[in-house]
Amino acid sequence: MAVRLLTVAPPAEASFRCVRVQEQKLVAAWHFHPEYQLTLVRRGAGQRLVGDSLEPLEPGDLTLLGPNLPHFWDVDMARTPRPAGRARRVDAVIVQFRAEFLGREFWGVPETAAVVRLLQSAARGLAFPGAARDRVTAEIVRLPTLGGLQRLLALIAILDRLATGGRPRPLASAGYAPRFDGRERDRFATIVALIHARLDAAAEPPGRGELARIAGLAERSFSRTFHVRFGKTLPQFINELRVGRARRLLLHTTLSVADVARACGFKNLSNFNAQFRRIAGVTPTAVRQRAAQ
Repeated sequence: MAVRLLTVAPPAEASFRCVRVQEQKLVAAWHFHPEYQLTLVRRGAGQRLVGDSLEPLEPGDLTLLGPNLPHFWDVDMARTPRPAGRARRVDAVIVQFRAEFLGREFWGVPETAAVVRLLQSAARGLAFPGAARDRVTAEIVRLPTLGGLQRLLALIAILDRLATGGRPRPLASAGYAPRFDGRERDRFATIVALIHARLDAAAEPPGRGELARIAGLAERSFSRTFHVRFGKTLPQFINELRVGRARRLLLHTTLSVADVARACGFKNLSNFNAQFRRIAGVTPTAVRQRAAQ
């Protein structure tokens, strides 16, 4: 799962790519591409990593990412009791387009000024609040079904609504700037993929020594580089992943709090409670009560 510069190829009859994903799991290796990406997750829960921002993802999540911003999605349908045979799939719409797909002159006219400002602010990634999201959800869902000029005009209308309705929240920190050379990028993508794979298997995550060897760095140099690239230490990164997974299980399964702690790699309940409250800002019990409500 080495990270790579993703090649986004729109269909021959279109100037941008738009797909609806309905799968058991939506997961992509840590990657980047020169296109903007608008992503709406209608069903499914998990986590997303955008730059140095690692956050839980709930149904209805809507984001806009600028070009060459590294990102990673890990979304699935938590296994809760359901009637036999009922289909349960992640449902997401992904739109990818280049800044110049309408020509540079188009973005220079006064009518597009608000959209231009929106696209510029997407360099750090943007998450849209409920009101702004609700204004465009139906249009985004309909977008993959359209063709020709209708689809192009619909995308412009969606961007205009997002630019003029609500205040999106930046994702990556103000000082974040991706500065990976090709070899380092591939190595750190392998590291991210390995951490996720171990956590998926409920196994002990890789240690600093193992990851330093993959990165081709001494352990101290690896720790410094990891902190610079991801905006957090390796233990913080792993604990945030664990807490994000725990939050998903608390919301979407009937597992006890103790079972959730064990499933996410916490060896004792008191440490789980402390880490969860520090990262999520609430206790696991409060999240479980919210799910019950």
